[in-house]
Amino acid sequence: MASFAESKEQSLPSQYAASQDVRPRSGSASSNTSVTPRPGQGLMLFVPGRVCLLGEHSDWSGGFRRFNPDIRKGFTLVVGTNQGIYAEVRPHPSSLIIETTMDSGEVRRREIPMQKRELLREARAGGFFSYAAGVAYKIITDYRVSGVVINNYKTDLPLGKGLSSSAALCVLIARAFNRIYDLKMTIRGEMEYAYQGEILTPSKCGRLDQACAFGSRTVRRAGRGAL
Repeated sequence: MASFAESKEQSLPSQYAASQDVRPRSGSASSNTSVTPRPGQGLMLFVPGRVCLLGEHSDWSGGFRRFNPDIRKGFTLVVGTNQGIYAEVRPHPSSLIIETTMDSGEVRRREIPMQKRELLREARAGGFFSYAAGVAYKIITDYRVSGVVINNYKTDLPLGKGLSSSAALCVLIARAFNRIYDLKMTIRGEMEYAYQGEILTPSKCGRLDQACAFGSRTVRRAGRGAL
């Protein structure tokens, strides 16, 4: 399977396989989507895709309850996949750096200064790097943080198949900032930044996609048009 970037334009590596100690934090991102790095290594993150079993599009229709309270709220049943986006993340003093590895072994790299104007320009331009830029823009609007390096070394999630691969990337970016800078976001906080970041790009996602933030498990959500 190609990396995320290849497909948009389209198990952990063996050295980590024996050391998958979860890193729980009360009230924050799900512990089954990260592992504790060994000394000198970055934080390892995994965010899955998601499949909607019941209630597709209720995230859109639920929003109309703000204008017509007689509309009944819908419910969705969503399950995280066992495939997703893998990355090693670490802090950077001044830039958002995304590295993604192709099946050929080629590494594509983009560096964007952690400046609001530059990040917003990249987000609105569209393409693979726009998702990361959009989320980073929303983060620095609300928090005083430096940059991050995202090494997307593996993606085994089928892309462009309705499995929320772009939302998974946005959640991963929000989670990277959250964990690296100890922003103390809850899972829903990460979902909100992922959503707000993605809608800055040409991709107009709904709020159901970010359920991938809960990891590879089943989630029941109410379709009220909000998280």
